[in-house]
Amino acid sequence: MKDWKLELGNILFKYRSFTPLPLIVLFFIIFRPVNLEGKNMVINLVGFLVSAAGEFIRVIAVGYAHTGTSGRERYLRAEALNTAGIYSLVRNPLYMGNFLIFTGLVAVFANIWAEMVFAVFLILQYYFIILCEEDFLRKQYGKEYEDYCGRVRRVVPAIKNYEKSPNLFDIRKVIFKESDSVFNMLVMYLVVLGYKEKVFSGSIRDPFLFIIPGVVFVVSYIIVKIVKKKRKT
Repeated sequence: MKDWKLELGNILFKYRSFTPLPLIVLFFIIFRPVNLEGKNMVINLVGFLVSAAGEFIRVIAVGYAHTGTSGRERYLRAEALNTAGIYSLVRNPLYMGNFLIFTGLVAVFANIWAEMVFAVFLILQYYFIILCEEDFLRKQYGKEYEDYCGRVRRVVPAIKNYEKSPNLFDIRKVIFKESDSVFNMLVMYLVVLGYKEKVFSGSIRDPFLFIIPGVVFVVSYIIVKIVKKKRKT
């Protein structure tokens, strides 16, 4: 009999890029941003910095990861076992990064209920996904992975375990693999800021403050995608 937790984790893994979308839509429908008056700029900056920290963690993880790992495929894949660098501190740095990215964006709303709902959703989703990944890695790497799990915790970093990565940082891999994550984060940040201004002021007073950076993000994203496609052909 199949383990329902692993089955659910496998489904969530396949659609992990899309599962937050319905919640994001409901997020704008159900929750209202809280006006902190003079502290709005502070919460906007704090939220962005938390999200940026999450993206930084992802960049480090992807940049030093072995080839054939840390991908965006809809199937489980591990041509090598990442155990050094940031993976020597914590076993799931990419999901830690995602958690910080989303919670930072939601924090800009300054609505504690919205933050709690999104945090619970992410924790539950990644719990099942991690169980599924761990089962896959145990079957593929056996004792090597078990020994790794004995040294490094899932999500709570242990600085004393740090081991320098044998790989060089691959900036090209980061640009091509992380363009989606960076683009989504920046665009969502603009959307949240625009929505807040619309709610608080009744209108967006200077649309070009949002349009210009939005166009820059879109153009940059398209260029990266074109270059990536040409590299594959």
